[in-house]
Amino acid sequence: MTSSLALIVLCLSALLASTISAVIGMAGGIILLSIMTFFLDLSVIIPVHGIVQMVSNSTRAFSLKESIETRILFPSIFGLMVGTALSTQLIRWIPNREYFYILIAALILYVLFKPKKTPSLKIPFWSFGILSLFVGILSPIVGAIGPILAPFYLRDDLSKEQIVATKAATQTFGHFLKIPAFLYLGFDYWNYLDLIIVMIIAVIVGTKIGVRILKKVEERTFRFIFRAALLIAALRLIYKSVNLFI
Repeated sequence: MTSSLALIVLCLSALLASTISAVIGMAGGIILLSIMTFFLDLSVIIPVHGIVQMVSNSTRAFSLKESIETRILFPSIFGLMVGTALSTQLIRWIPNREYFYILIAALILYVLFKPKKTPSLKIPFWSFGILSLFVGILSPIVGAIGPILAPFYLRDDLSKEQIVATKAATQTFGHFLKIPAFLYLGFDYWNYLDLIIVMIIAVIVGTKIGVRILKKVEERTFRFIFRAALLIAALRLIYKSVNLFI
């Protein structure tokens, strides 16, 4: 069971986070993950966060289903399956998962501030399968996979709706695969059923609100906000990593 205060705070946090994610395609997962650290242990946060984010992303993907780019989604599903299976074997041997955050932050900063003559991250659609293999490995370890994927979606051949919808669909499968992974690792979801149900209801409502806002946001404004959210996520990841050395 979870305390009443924790239920209320996490419910409101899930509502806000899912609204933000629906508008800009990311950042909500990191925000929610950060707030959950005040109430739960890391061993509990990632499994519970995974279910909540699965519902949030699936609701967002369904609301924008006509904008999903299947040439990205299908290779991603295969890569996520392989990567998550490998992760369940590796996770027992990793003492400090937070070290991986600095690598994700470095990738984000490269995309945002790279000189014009350096290589971009505009990869062929089929290679999202390879990217997702690595994402699948990291997903059960670091929890939030949005910041890992986001830099590769910042490209001019995808509309704002395609970015949000395809990324949400990909993340839905990534978070779904965490469920059998953590069941295999011995996590008992039943003990946190009250928290999971409350947060699921909150993210469904938040996503519906966010999708309505997204459709009214101009493309240029969306890309500016998306880049700003990426920068904030990178700074947050760096802060979490630096704290390990203090």
